[in-house]
Amino acid sequence: MKIAQHKSDILNPKPVEMGFTVGKDLEYAAVPVMGSDTKLAIVYNAQILKVCRNRKSALNFIQKHKKAERDRRAGANGPLG
Repeated sequence: MKIAQHKSDILNPKPVEMGFTVGKDLEYAAVPVMGSDTKLAIVYNAQILKVCRNRKSALNFIQKHKKAERDRRAGANGPLG
């Protein structure tokens, strides 16, 4: 019996999420979760912040977290007056 290799993604109508990085210095990474086709773990400063259900929710979370980090850093410096 001959076994033929085939591209399994051709048979799968939904592509598997590959992950991505975001930020000026690529500070955020969305890494695929093992055993899921759509879930992504958000990594920032070598820590997993959250597991998101899909790419859109991952991008929304990163956007909110970036804004919160920027506001937190601005508040830590105090007023310049």
